Amino acid sequence: RKDDLEFIGWCGLKLNEEGYVDIGFRIFKKYWGNGYATEAAQKSIDLGFSKFGLSEIIGRTANDNHGSFRVLEKIGMTFFKNGECHGIENASYFKIERPFTKRTFKILN
Repeated sequence: RKDDLEFIGWCGLKLNEEGYVDIGFRIFKKYWGNGYATEAAQKSIDLGFSKFGLSEIIGRTANDNHGSFRVLEKIGMTFFKNGECHGIENASYFKIERPFTKRTFKILN
């Protein structure tokens, strides 16, 4: 945290074993419910699109991990499949695609 420099967990992007860029976050339990995961995840998504030029980012969570499920939804990700993830047979996969940016073109005569 900025105010007291307390380490509360981590969040970031990585290239996963399936070739997707995957967002991950782990926040210490005593800090759950304060919006830290959502804020950090949103900043990571923004960075992935704006600085790294990624076209899509995924997130994965166990179906019974309702907190992570909700964070992924809050940052604009939508469900796209079920699958296995690091020994969790019933995991949900979410993704978000880079927003379309309107481009202007000059017509040459």
